[in-house]
Amino acid sequence: MPSELERCMESLITIFHKYAGKEGCANSLNKKELKELMTNELSNFLKVGTGCCKPVTCGSVQNGDQEVAQEFVALVVGLSISCEQLFQIHLQKQGKNPTLKMPSELERCMESLITIFHKYAGKEGRANSLNKRELKELMTNELSSFLKSQKNPAAVDKIMKDLDQNGDQEVDFEEFVALVVGLSISCEQLFQIHLQKQGKK
Repeated sequence: MPSELERCMESLITIFHKYAGKEGCANSLNKKELKELMTNELSNFLKVGTGCCKPVTCGSVQNGDQEVAQEFVALVVGLSISCEQLFQIHLQKQGKNPTLKMPSELERCMESLITIFHKYAGKEGRANSLNKRELKELMTNELSSFLKSQKNPAAVDKIMKDLDQNGDQEVDFEEFVALVVGLSISCEQLFQIHLQKQGKK
C-alpha cells in the first residue's frame, strides 16, 4: 500500500496529465492549460495574494518553448515552499499545529508535503529540518518502495549528502522538496515509457 508521500507524488503526475495535452504537446502544459490548472487547482492559494504566484508562474517556462512539463514541478515546489513559510508564520502566531484546509487535490498534495516533512522534522536537532536519522525514518516510512529498489545500502547517506546543499548536516524543507521533485520527475518519465509501450501493443 502506498504511503501518503507516494500518493502525493502520484497525484502530482495525475493532476499534471489532467490538464496537459488538451492543446499542443501531450507531455506539457501550454499557457492556456497552465492557467486552467492554476485556476482549478490553486484557486485558494491564488486568493491569498502572497505575491509569490506571479514570479513563480512567469518563471515556469524556462526553456522558451512556451510549454511547461518539468517546470510544473518547479511551480509546485515554489508554491509549497511559500505555503510552508506561511505555515511557519502561522505556527509562531498560534503556538500549535493547525490543520490547513485546502480543497483541491493539488493543494491537499502541497499540504501533505508540508505535514509529512514536519511529522519527522525536529524530533532531534533543529525544529525545521531533518537530520540524517529523521530523513532515514521519513524515507523508511514514506518512501519504502523507493528504498527497497535501491541496491546501495548507503542510499540514505548518499541522498542526505546530495540534498544537504548548505552542508549543515540537516535537510530543510526546500532541500526535502528537491527529493520529492526528483522522484516525481523520475516516476513521470517511467509513466511516459509505460504509455509508449502500451501504445505499441
